[in-house]
Amino acid sequence: MQTSDSVMIAVIEQAGVPALRVAFTLAVIIFLVIGIIIFRRRHRFFDGDPNVENDFPVVRHNRAEGIIFVWSALMLVLLCIVYQVWTA
Repeated sequence: MQTSDSVMIAVIEQAGVPALRVAFTLAVIIFLVIGIIIFRRRHRFFDGDPNVENDFPVVRHNRAEGIIFVWSALMLVLLCIVYQVWTA
């Protein structure tokens, strides 16, 4: 009983590796494209807004840094997962 369960799990695991490779590679590509789009439109997103009270350059810079740090961390996590999936 134990041997057949472990064989079944091994077969399922080997069948799922190509799907995981495709899924995480697409996730990295999509996330990278989204980061490039945000970077190209950063002036539209993070420049001054006359309708916002106390909108100082430091606040806008901190807002942009927050987005960049979160995006970078998530990108590193996705790249680590892709590396692990492709080397499995």
